[in-house]
Order: sequence, then C-alpha cells, then structure tokens
Amino acid sequence: MNPENLSAEALRIFNNLPSELQQEALQLCELHSEDEAVYLTALRNMDEREKRKFLFRLSRIKHGL
Repeated sequence: MNPENLSAEALRIFNNLPSELQQEALQLCELHSEDEAVYLTALRNMDEREKRKFLFRLSRIKHGL
C-alpha cells in the first residue's frame, strides 16, 4: 500500500487504526483498491451506529454534499 494512493479520508482512517488492523488493511489490498481495503477494515470493527455515521459521511464526500 502506498499512502500517496489513498484519499485524504482513507489515509486519516488508516493512520488511526491499531497496527493489527493496519496489517489487515494491507492484506485486503490484494483483493480490493487501497481505499476500499481501509474502509472495509474500519467498517468490520465498528458498531452499527458508527457504521451508519461513517457510511453517511462517505456518501456525503462522494456526492459533494
């Protein structure tokens, strides 16, 4: 994973993940894009409320709201 290839949001999330979850994200890069790997790792480790807030924030960023 090259940090220069991550979006600003994905890089912020990656830097806040514990080291074991960063390793998980690195492994997922083999199957997914780097941003997707970070988002999937983060989502797997959130409770339902956090997941909803996170997904809403990502959709706002994607759609420019």
